[in-house]
Amino acid sequence: KRMEPVSGSLRKRYDLPKIVKELTAAGAPAISVNSDGVLFGGTMEDITIARDASNAAAVAESFNAGDDGDGVVAPPVLASDLLLYPYQLYKLRLAGADAVTLVVGALESKDLLYLTKIASTIQLQVVASVTSEVQIEMLSKLGAGSIVALVVSNRELESFDFDNSGEQALSLLRSEALASFREKHGDVPVLVEGRVGIVEADGGDSVAYIQALKD
Repeated sequence: KRMEPVSGSLRKRYDLPKIVKELTAAGAPAISVNSDGVLFGGTMEDITIARDASNAAAVAESFNAGDDGDGVVAPPVLASDLLLYPYQLYKLRLAGADAVTLVVGALESKDLLYLTKIASTIQLQVVASVTSEVQIEMLSKLGAGSIVALVVSNRELESFDFDNSGEQALSLLRSEALASFREKHGDVPVLVEGRVGIVEADGGDSVAYIQALKD
């Protein structure tokens, strides 16, 4: 992404193909792209550029390893935008996205269900992002297999700023709602985002915070 809604521009020069090639070469399991122009300064073309750059980098890595390039699988491109309407899913799929992030707090239960069904129909995987226990409970009402990952976020949806204490994510990871989610959705990976690398635990240590998240 080129910018954050709160902090503004993240970098003066934004060479998307170079960034994607570096991430692919480093073994990134996925490439997250923000294409929303208002919130993140992106464009729909960014999805296509990322897809093409990732494919090219994966093939190059295969040749460098002595393979012939056949059967190379590039990391999936994840569109991490604020998605509210079905047409957005269709456009992202056509642009080359393999998966989308659905911000659960921005959707009503019926819309969440509808969007996950459409995503499945057009072969888009769904990553769900949550900031509260209520939102996790909404996911528990979805059928098993509806989402491929859960992101527990330190972001505050009302302002798009972050909980710099990191307590929001910790409390969600320890909640009964998440325990119920795991019972319903099994071994779906649970990830944490939102200033994770700079949040400091009680002793002023960011490593301790990361360990607390793992625990």
